[in-house]
Amino acid sequence: MKKIIYCFLFLAFTSGCQPLLLKMYGIKQPEIENEKTIVKKALKFQLDTSNIVTIAAPNYLKEMSAHEIPDGAVFDSKGEYIEFRQTDTSCNAGLFQFVPSLETGKAFNKTGKTNLETEVKKWRDMRNHTVSLNTKADFYLLLYWTVWSGRLNKDHVKIWEDLARANTKCTIKVIKVNLDLQESWDKTERDEIINKLSKKK
Repeated sequence: MKKIIYCFLFLAFTSGCQPLLLKMYGIKQPEIENEKTIVKKALKFQLDTSNIVTIAAPNYLKEMSAHEIPDGAVFDSKGEYIEFRQTDTSCNAGLFQFVPSLETGKAFNKTGKTNLETEVKKWRDMRNHTVSLNTKADFYLLLYWTVWSGRLNKDHVKIWEDLARANTKCTIKVIKVNLDLQESWDKTERDEIINKLSKKK
């Protein structure tokens, strides 16, 4: 499992603002998580537990390589992707200023990188069932997080969630997308993912 933690950390932090002090932030070796352990960790960091989804096993490796941990993505009411980063090399810190700036009628940079419908198809609930997004909002804020990333959940995810709740200029639906290895996945699929992670350098 040691190779796996190195791979996770490489995928999660190579595109970040600067190297993180892993011990300081409570980052530990990834484990296989389930509904109970995910909710327990979310409650520890005072996160809303009613809006958590996970990723389907076939989409997992691609999603892990596509995001910093933690990370965010913003979509408008039509499900169009809004780019909050000013440059390709900008880190997720821009969300701290971007979320409070969201308001209806304002022009945003829409790149067509993805759309909300595409993202929802990748999601599962914490028991590996498909999910749908029925709530209408002016904006949708997806927050990517893991149990193993420790205090970063409090220092980033909770703050982003609170900023969305405090924005009175519009309605923002927050969905927290958990990127941990899931106990609810088919064991064969999970073992294949772990095997591929172990082989990455």
